[in-house]
Amino acid sequence: MIDPAEPQKKVAHTEIERAVELTRQKRFAEALTIFEKQLPQLSTHDVTDKRVLTNSSSFYGLCVAMVRRHYSQAVQYCNLSLKSQFMDPDHRANIALVFLERSDRASAIENLHAGLRIQPNNARINEILNDIGRRHPPVIRFLSRANPLNVWLGRRRAQKG
Repeated sequence: MIDPAEPQKKVAHTEIERAVELTRQKRFAEALTIFEKQLPQLSTHDVTDKRVLTNSSSFYGLCVAMVRRHYSQAVQYCNLSLKSQFMDPDHRANIALVFLERSDRASAIENLHAGLRIQPNNARINEILNDIGRRHPPVIRFLSRANPLNVWLGRRRAQKG
């Protein structure tokens, strides 16, 4: 027996894929509109629908953070994807962008490094790290980073480089 809602589900799946792509292109408002229109149609207990929901929830969360600035809600959506698909570095990148947007650099860096442990050559994660800047090791490695000599030498190195 064919489900009468099946054609609508296929359209929803296609539209959600389009919204994910728009999110990758940083067209967050457009993607958010599509997500909010299509995600409610996937509220069944169908396995395919659940996969699409968990695949796209971190992208939806990123859009919620960028457009609406609802950071705790955005982190919840990203964590939904991370719990079900923890080996996908895109979800780590998305939650890191949410953390950066809410000025939580430490959590963002932690998630980006976790994504690199999964896939060391991930272009998106490396691009984000290059955009925010990578931290250099202390000039004198056996001294702490906060040691005044390391701080002074580090500033000198930054001025020259």
